[in-house]
Amino acid sequence: MPSSGIVPIIDFAPFLAGSQEAREQTAKELLKACTEVGFLMLRNVDAVISKETVAEAFDVTKRFFDLPFDVKDRLEWECAESNRGYVRQGRERVTQATSAEEIAKLREQAPDYKETFEIGKDYKEGDYDSSFENRWPEKEYPEFRPFANAFFEKCHLLHVEIMRALALAMGLGEHFFDEKVNQKAHNLRLLNYPPIEREKIASGGNRAGSHSDYGTVTLLFQDMVGGLEVQDKQGSFVPASPVPETVVVNVGDLLQRWSNDVLKSTIHRVVLPAGGAESPMTPRRNSIAFFSNPNLHEMIACLPNTGTPKYDPVECEAYLAGRDV
Repeated sequence: MPSSGIVPIIDFAPFLAGSQEAREQTAKELLKACTEVGFLMLRNVDAVISKETVAEAFDVTKRFFDLPFDVKDRLEWECAESNRGYVRQGRERVTQATSAEEIAKLREQAPDYKETFEIGKDYKEGDYDSSFENRWPEKEYPEFRPFANAFFEKCHLLHVEIMRALALAMGLGEHFFDEKVNQKAHNLRLLNYPPIEREKIASGGNRAGSHSDYGTVTLLFQDMVGGLEVQDKQGSFVPASPVPETVVVNVGDLLQRWSNDVLKSTIHRVVLPAGGAESPMTPRRNSIAFFSNPNLHEMIACLPNTGTPKYDPVECEAYLAGRDV
């Protein structure tokens, strides 16, 4: 099987449009990657998200981050529970730390050199309080909202197919997760890593610090600049160099817990891209991450066929609230 570093590359077309035998074989490959590495790259997902749509998503992302700061600052992220809006460079520090004091200290010592914009499901008025409303640059960029919402929906559909593949391979029945993940309690994050002086990162900062993800699976669309590294079993970080026309998929902490530790949530980070050391400035990097979650009121109990439960059941919303510091 081809790979990028330790990350296997899997052709997803046989699962999306193949025979039952081909679907089962692809599902087994997916499960193997999620149990051994916790990361994989999917190619040939065009039946759900076309290459043209991904290219447009990067154009939209760049155009958003090129808006003036005073426009973006009006869309500022304010509430951890809802996780909506714009975050300026240096405000977020991605880490495994859980103490607010510890995170604040890390932000000061080695901030993450990126800016982000978070989008959730566009809830109808009254579904949740106003903190769950998405923030949009309606006047300055009217095309942004319809495209972002449409891309969110496509990512949801791809995540459903991935969950179906895992359910099939784990002997749970292909549609086991369908009604547990259908309320779209996800987050779509646009990321911009602006050019910065290389010596700033070399002296201790990262473009994004070492961390694992919170939810079920993450979909990552990355440009060709590179910098993503995945921790191996020995604790070393291994580059996962970009592969054209693939989607990076990784297991989140909640899915590891749900699977009774059968599936692996792996530490990763974003560092300086390889090469280009002759330039004092790093290249701009953009990526798009889709963080998927179960329905907020779903009770997460260790799955059947995974042995003696290691974890007590927990409500999804309560678990995620404990991670959003």
